[in-house]
Amino acid sequence: MQIPATLGSLGIPASAALTAPALASLLPGQTVEATLVAVLPEGLLLRLADGKLLEAQGSLPFPAGSTLTLKALPLPEGAGLRLQVTRAMPPPSPALLAPLVHGEAAPLLARLQSGAAQTPLAELLRGLLQAGAAMAEQPETWSAWIKEGMKALADPATSPAEAAFHRLQAKEGTAWFELPLPWAPGAEPLRIWIEGEGDPEGTETEAVHRVFLSVPFSALGEVRLGLEQRQSGLRARLWLQDPEQIAALRADLEAELARLGRPVELQVLPLPPGTPDLRALTGAHPLQAMG
Repeated sequence: MQIPATLGSLGIPASAALTAPALASLLPGQTVEATLVAVLPEGLLLRLADGKLLEAQGSLPFPAGSTLTLKALPLPEGAGLRLQVTRAMPPPSPALLAPLVHGEAAPLLARLQSGAAQTPLAELLRGLLQAGAAMAEQPETWSAWIKEGMKALADPATSPAEAAFHRLQAKEGTAWFELPLPWAPGAEPLRIWIEGEGDPEGTETEAVHRVFLSVPFSALGEVRLGLEQRQSGLRARLWLQDPEQIAALRADLEAELARLGRPVELQVLPLPPGTPDLRALTGAHPLQAMG
């Protein structure tokens, strides 16, 4: 016989169990469904199938809105009930947030490869596949791919499932894009986070623009680049798993950035293992990673 795994447990004091008939009437070993409503200072607030609310002692590693399957077991000497969590389902993600939660690079690439999309991005993909990896090494190719990819994801005609998400972000002065790299099958997508602090009319607040990119390379691993533009100049942060890999290129990088015609501050930093991907930045404003 297969025994369900226990994902956690909660305690219900006898006084609370008496106020929840759905629990008090359970026989030992029976199960009940509940929804995790909120995290309380000393426990959790659950909503039972009959709509009644119940406070339980303990904690669980599940977000609010999760559906829990609970097995009720009596505590010794009538002290209450112990609820074993045998199953937990997270709350459904809103369709609007699907590009952020599930990613948008793979669906975009699938549409492009289907041949149905007649867009500049689709034409660029066909050119890339015909020219091979050599074309993908050109800076102009990367620039064109990023530009056309962002346009395609924000276009309702090309990306109906993603465009609404990007329109909403634009209203907040931020942007998040995830682009496939067809010349690197199996690689993580290119991720871009953009944010700006505007210059409100009638104020002296300085306008600031920030861009954060994450790009996988076969030789370097994941490389992240953060840029912050102010009137005073440009701050640049480059994160690599091993910063020494590009020590010989630092002078060339600084020279290239200096061609922008403004003071540049460049720092090359290590990227610690297990660092969350750029999606973690969508809940933080402004971009704290710039330091």
